[in-house]
Amino acid sequence: MTNKLSKYVKTDSVFEDACNIIETAQKVAYSVVDLTLVHRNWHLGKRITDEELKGESRAEYGAEVIKKLSKDLNAQYGRVYTKTNLYNFYSFYKMYPEIFHLKSGKFKIC
Repeated sequence: MTNKLSKYVKTDSVFEDACNIIETAQKVAYSVVDLTLVHRNWHLGKRITDEELKGESRAEYGAEVIKKLSKDLNAQYGRVYTKTNLYNFYSFYKMYPEIFHLKSGKFKIC
């Protein structure tokens, strides 16, 4: 992604070049943030799934895990981790459990 920054075309306008550099950097940053959030959401979904499998009655226990986790995370980080969001992360992991493969110590989207 950083190669995009080094491949800008120099023009006769320093202003246009500066705008191009800034806008390219913003696009790269958005992409990195988006990918990081996908990783976070997948890992949270995996962790919730792992916890759910420990429960006696899985469906009820899973709902309780999400409810308690949402309450605790919202107290720690603000109202970002609603029950709906956590359930979506859980569903995302359940739907795509193999989306990331570990290769050379780094996650890779397949």
